[in-house]
Amino acid sequence: MAMLTPRQRVARTLRHQEPDRIPLDLMGNATMLLDETYFHLRDYLGLSPIKPVRRGASANYYDERILEHLSIDFRRLFLPGNHATVNVIMGECRTTLAKVDPAVVWQAITADLRKKISQHKPADTLIIARNEMLLFERAKLLLGTTECLMAFLTEPQKVHMLLDILTAFQIKLAHAIMKSGIAGIRFTDDWGTQNALFIHPDLWRTFIKPRMKKLYQVVKEYGGFVFQHSCGHIEEIVGDLVEIGADVLDPCQPQSNDIVAWKRKFGHCLSFMGGLDTQTYLSFCQPTEIKQKVKNVLTVMSDGGGYIAAPSHTITLPEANRRAMVEAIEEFNAGR
Repeated sequence: MAMLTPRQRVARTLRHQEPDRIPLDLMGNATMLLDETYFHLRDYLGLSPIKPVRRGASANYYDERILEHLSIDFRRLFLPGNHATVNVIMGECRTTLAKVDPAVVWQAITADLRKKISQHKPADTLIIARNEMLLFERAKLLLGTTECLMAFLTEPQKVHMLLDILTAFQIKLAHAIMKSGIAGIRFTDDWGTQNALFIHPDLWRTFIKPRMKKLYQVVKEYGGFVFQHSCGHIEEIVGDLVEIGADVLDPCQPQSNDIVAWKRKFGHCLSFMGGLDTQTYLSFCQPTEIKQKVKNVLTVMSDGGGYIAAPSHTITLPEANRRAMVEAIEEFNAGR
C-alpha cells in the first residue's frame, strides 16, 4: 500500500479498513503530555519555550513541534475561551436552574476554528475539536460531587432540568464547531471510576444517554466523527455508545475494562484509541518487556483497522519506557 497522509490514514482506520500503518496519538486522551514530561522532552529536543494553551490543568502545553517530531497523526483544536465561558455561564445554573441563553458569539467560534484549520492544511492531518466536561462532569462541578450523585436519586427532576440547560448550550456549541468544517468533535465526560460507573447504568441511560445522542446527531449532520472520552470502568454502557453513534472511544483503560472483549464484540463498528497500559507495564516494566506487551496489544486491537495506538492515559512515563513504546509501534508497523 502506498504511504497515506495522516488524515487519510486516520480516516481509513475509522472506517475499519487496514491503513498503511497504525495511526499514532501522543496520549490516549489528550494529544498532550503532563507538564513535567513535556518540559523534559522539549529541552531534550532543544526547543524554545512556548505559551501554554491553558492554565491550572496537569497538562497545559500543546506543542506542534513535538507532534511533528513524533509523527503524530492527530491535531486537536482548543475552543476559544471555552473553559472560562462555559464555567461562567453554567455557574448561573447552580442557584437558579433557570433557562440560560448564553451570551456567546457562536459565529466567532466558527471563524476562529476555520482560521486554525486553514493553518493545518499543509500537513493534511485529521483535525478534531476538544469539548471537555460535557454534562455529567459539568453537573458535578456545579453541584459538588456528593450533592450531584445524591440528587440523581433524591431530586431527579432538578437534575433533568440542569442537564437540559447544559445540553441546550452544548448543542449550540456543537453546531458552531461543526460549521467550521472540522472533521469531528471529541466529547469528554468521565462516567467511570476505577472499578465501576459513578451511577447505575440505568440512571446513566435515563439521564445521560438521550442527551448524548442529541449531541452526536449534531456531529453526524455535518458528516463528522464522534470521539468519546471517558476515564475508568464503562463496560456496561459501551453498547449504548455504539447504539447512539460513537465512532471512537478513548482512552480504553485495560485495568478497568476488558478491551479485548470490546474489540471482539464492537470492533466492526467502533474504533478504539489508547489501551497501552500506563497503570502497569508502561510505567513499571523494563523496555524489552514493554515492547512485547505493546506488540501483543497491537496485534489484537489493530486487526481489521479501527485502532489508534496510544497510552491509556496522560501520566508521566520514564523516558526509556516511552521510547520503548514508540519503537514497538514502529517495529510492528514495519513488519505488517
